[in-house]
Amino acid sequence: MARKKKPTPEAEVDQFLAAPDTVRRNAAELRKARERKAREVARERQVLASKSKSSPSIEDMLADVVRVAEDEETNPWHEFRSISRRRYELYGYFPVRFVDQQFGTFAHALEVAGLRDQVGTRMWRANRAAESRREHAARYVERYVHPYVETRAARRELREDYLLLSISDTHSQFLCPFVWLSFLSAIRDLKPDGVLFNGDVLEGAEVSRYPKIPGWTRPLQEELDFTREMFRQVRDHHDGDLFYTGGNHGVDRLASYLTQVAPSLANLRTLRVDKLLGLDDLDVRILQGGTISSPVGTEDDKPGFLLFGSYRIHHGTRLGQSPAREELLAAGRSGQSGHVHRAMIYYGTTEATEGMSWMCTPMGCRHEAGRAYVKSPNTGWQRGFGIARLRADGSVHQYPVVVAGSPERVSVEGYTYVRPAKLTDPRPEGVWVSEVRLPR
Repeated sequence: MARKKKPTPEAEVDQFLAAPDTVRRNAAELRKARERKAREVARERQVLASKSKSSPSIEDMLADVVRVAEDEETNPWHEFRSISRRRYELYGYFPVRFVDQQFGTFAHALEVAGLRDQVGTRMWRANRAAESRREHAARYVERYVHPYVETRAARRELREDYLLLSISDTHSQFLCPFVWLSFLSAIRDLKPDGVLFNGDVLEGAEVSRYPKIPGWTRPLQEELDFTREMFRQVRDHHDGDLFYTGGNHGVDRLASYLTQVAPSLANLRTLRVDKLLGLDDLDVRILQGGTISSPVGTEDDKPGFLLFGSYRIHHGTRLGQSPAREELLAAGRSGQSGHVHRAMIYYGTTEATEGMSWMCTPMGCRHEAGRAYVKSPNTGWQRGFGIARLRADGSVHQYPVVVAGSPERVSVEGYTYVRPAKLTDPRPEGVWVSEVRLPR
């Protein structure tokens, strides 16, 4: 008995389409059948096109791409004219290699066919998105940061000597506990008029695009709690001015990041930077210039702040061998900065600048902060803080205070603080600074 010949796929589809309505009532099966039929037709047309002695024209290929994108029977997203390379391979009437040979990439063919944005449109959209992000950050800063920003008018005149203690580059849990203990002791004993956190108080590793230091990257909320606790401890011994500049790890980075969507935001109790850092409760004033966090009208000014109209404060704009010299020459007046993690004082060397000086404060963090970047057992950095006495006549007496000796000690204005024998560097986790206690 002769074997029954198996029907071809095309015959099966025709048989299905010729079936009674009761068989073709399933819409999903009918759609699948139509797709199979369309793929078979496409394969046949592709074979014919491959064997043809003439190549299809650009217009024919583009029209075919548009046909596949708008095909209601085979493309569920035809209303959006959406098409992928794979979909064209299945339903196109020309081999996809023809399209590649003519346009280089299938994406470029879609651009020419009007199914994708052109390069200029994409650039415009990207630029507008970047501009929108900046505007969003600026609105956030205006609402939650600007109320705490010190204005020029508020600090225009100095009628008597003003003692300022400053610390910079503590980098959150990188903070050196002995430097912090000495700084708090100096605040208690010297009773300064102002206390300055001059940048990089936060580390901000979790919201940074730079490589993370293994074992030292902490949750953002933990860093914010750590910084707030530092502000609070200063307030325990100081009821005068408390200033804060952002630095390259500071409030600008935080404010910009908080306005974007990112997994790191999930653990934050609030997205208001004033609440996160305690700017409101602890009466912290921001000294900032040349950034989105600057007083209105000074966003394009030089970085930092001109305190009392004569003393410039910013986190740091110069590097190299002699940053203090470069800062003084650029500012044209006395001032201070951090950023370089090195203690330095430079005095003017001309008749016009002989009464001026610039101080680079040492870092408040541990040397572990540098060993991840400086490929040497010795970072070449110093730990400590700064002291500056601003006088009503515009002159300044200032110098960096550096940790030295063994056991480690710090000397400032006749006071010497020695590192307690039991004081150890804690692990970089939690708000360990809350356990620091000044000796009675």
